Amino acid sequence: MLPVPVVLDARPGNLLKQTGCERSKESCSKQCLRARIMMAAQAAYYSSLRGLLKSVGRMSKGVRIGLQYGFDSGESLDYVYEDVAHGKTVLSRQLDRFYLNAIGWQAMRERRVNLQKALRETVLLQNYYKEPSRIVDIASGPSRYVLSTIVGLPELNIIAQLRDMDDDGLEQGRNLAQRMNVSNVEYVHGDAFDEQSLSELDPRPNIAIASGVYELFSDNKLIASSLRGLSKSLCDGGYLVYTNQPSHPQLELIARVLTKRNGNPWEMRCRTQSEIDSLVEASGFEKVSMVEDSLGISTVSVARKKRAA
Repeated sequence: MLPVPVVLDARPGNLLKQTGCERSKESCSKQCLRARIMMAAQAAYYSSLRGLLKSVGRMSKGVRIGLQYGFDSGESLDYVYEDVAHGKTVLSRQLDRFYLNAIGWQAMRERRVNLQKALRETVLLQNYYKEPSRIVDIASGPSRYVLSTIVGLPELNIIAQLRDMDDDGLEQGRNLAQRMNVSNVEYVHGDAFDEQSLSELDPRPNIAIASGVYELFSDNKLIASSLRGLSKSLCDGGYLVYTNQPSHPQLELIARVLTKRNGNPWEMRCRTQSEIDSLVEASGFEKVSMVEDSLGISTVSVARKKRAA
């Protein structure tokens, strides 16, 4: 990916702080002018990247999927997880591979591996206690990782409710489940932040998944509402598998160039691990494990719902 220029706030008061210019009005005016020129160049830079993405970038199948469904959509992430470059020509396949090799997508693929491993271990733990696994994924998309987990454990009793607001992603998931010969899953239209609907899940899950969704929203009140709903619904001693994004080297580039499924800029919220863990703990969970990808971008954690006293 191309380097991301430094972001400056051109408001005079902030420029003084950012540039250290307190010597004179004349020098401050020069600094303000330089900053405005830099911001104009920055705007032109991102505009050119958006133009390239919508023209030459369309040679990449991954880019076409992102432009059509949103780069944050289940369809887009499922293609990234597959990690196979497509194209009718050598150039189109090379562009698709360049797209798939972006550092953020590398982290997402590691996250998927870590997520599937955490889910598998949690299912096996439930089986150890002679309990069938009742999974809910609150922002699933096609949820290939859940389907793969079920296929990999054919001897166990596992059912799953896979929820999302994206009907296209849900339909893609139904088709994928059919191709994988998985029948014990249900794809349901649902809001990951609707506390009431999450608190009334039926059957009550004993494993809940919140993957790649809390990172998309900056308001901690939304996250807390979602976690409260899951805490009310989960059986005592049930498990929450959740992801976090403590850092990302291309946040500005993504926000200025890529779009979400609703057409808005794809803005993500990085949280420290302690911040998301505190929200989880406040909702009645106790963290039991965590794994971080090799790039330091994403984490997968498992927490257990505290049993009622």
